[in-house]
Amino acid sequence: MKLLIVDDEVRTRELLSGFIPWEELEIDEVKTARNGIAALELAREWIPDVVLCDVRMPKMNGIEFATHYRELAPASQIIFLSGFSDKEYLKSAINLKALTYIEKPINLEEVREAVASAVKLVQEDRKKRAEEQRLQAGFDSSLPFLRQEMVRKLITVPDSPHVLPALQSRETFLLPQEGPYTTLCAALFWNDSELPDDPTSVQERLLLQLNADPLLLSRKGLCGFDSFNWLVLIVPGAYGSSYREGREAIDQLIDRVRELAGSKIQIPFGIGVAAKNLEDLPQAYKSAFQAGQMQYYTNGQVPIFAETLSPTAALDIDWEANRRLREHLKRGELQEARSIIQNWTLHAYRHPDSDLMRLINTYFQYLLTIMDAAAQEGITEQSGDAERRYIWREIHRRPNLKALEEYVLSFLEPFSDLRQGGEESTGKLREIVRYIHAHFPEKGFTIRSIADNVGLSETYLCSYFKKQRGTTIKEYITEVRLERAKELLREKELKLFEVAVRLGFADANYFTTFFKRASGMTPTEYREKMAR
Repeated sequence: MKLLIVDDEVRTRELLSGFIPWEELEIDEVKTARNGIAALELAREWIPDVVLCDVRMPKMNGIEFATHYRELAPASQIIFLSGFSDKEYLKSAINLKALTYIEKPINLEEVREAVASAVKLVQEDRKKRAEEQRLQAGFDSSLPFLRQEMVRKLITVPDSPHVLPALQSRETFLLPQEGPYTTLCAALFWNDSELPDDPTSVQERLLLQLNADPLLLSRKGLCGFDSFNWLVLIVPGAYGSSYREGREAIDQLIDRVRELAGSKIQIPFGIGVAAKNLEDLPQAYKSAFQAGQMQYYTNGQVPIFAETLSPTAALDIDWEANRRLREHLKRGELQEARSIIQNWTLHAYRHPDSDLMRLINTYFQYLLTIMDAAAQEGITEQSGDAERRYIWREIHRRPNLKALEEYVLSFLEPFSDLRQGGEESTGKLREIVRYIHAHFPEKGFTIRSIADNVGLSETYLCSYFKKQRGTTIKEYITEVRLERAKELLREKELKLFEVAVRLGFADANYFTTFFKRASGMTPTEYREKMAR
């Protein structure tokens, strides 16, 4: 802690600085100044915690100095020294909230006790401020989630007794109590190869960024993720699809959200009808959600406004088309099989269904038909419930109808290999094997990366590979990596860590563990064996 002694008498400065054991009072730095001007110049750079200051000094007296310094460091403790009992000075000291007023001649024990009290007050103040900062930091970090809860209340039960009182805190919840309001909704989609292990963490990061963004804050808007993990924004004002109706403001918000989310995430927005008041927000949200769902039939770049939506039709499973698909696959008529899927997609574009679950279910049924035919033809293993559940999750990750069609069509690829005949010569299998050999040492190499690059789902790839090769794809990758490791180990000039790096391992220890588990001996033992 820092102590500044200000007195125009050299003897007093030396007495105070040299004859009190300041370190016992947790004062580790002591400096002196001969008048108020010198003290203020020093204090501006040094910022002492405690000041012992004479009242009457030339150039600038203690009261003037303390007045200036109190503005600079309000939390500092000031102790005045004076050889005069001056009531006016005492009043000034009181106004400056000085800790105490010590009369000269100086009693060192009295000074010591006063400084000890000042140190204690400084420590208590620091502790209090640290706690306030901790609480503020905790509040600031929880604020985005408080606002998210408010969004969820507003789009479901805006008449909840807690809503209106909470909205009175404009600093916390931003949104005015009176409408109109506009609601924006969007799902988040990742490319297959870029899907994070934990999408929730990405959502939380985006939520924090949006709540700190100047544009959204200036619009007094609220944002959060609903129970379907759709991003919901509620902003004051009524905005429509034309630029006369404030369309530009909506475009600016969407551009900002996408900029914060990054290029790896697709965010197709739906814009709801304007809500006149808080009670209308659930209906406004519902219309925004429906508009967002209709983005499934587009590339998602341009927002869809609920006011522009047309009536939709119900798309049910076409069982006759599924029967024909099965027959075409049985006869090896791949082009005809593809046409069934493609024609269904054209039909869906012409007669869009707002119930995406119903639409997606029609494609899921086509997938089940294809997978069953693949198993009957000996292309893949018979699919179980676990694989079907996985594929159901996978098709829900497609951002639009075009991507869904491509995903379903990819399941037809292995049938072309069946027509060509020959295990090793088959195109799809050869493509998989070639990709493994070319990319297995790379950092981002996974079974998912193989699947993405050869156009198959992960589970379908595993099933197909095992059926065709008689071994799992993981076992094959281990075999390829082991054979390459043996080749490199036979090059005696290569150090163990160099071999590990070339094979894609983080360090030699991981490589040694892998090699021993796969071959039954350590890399060193293998080299010794080869040297005999």
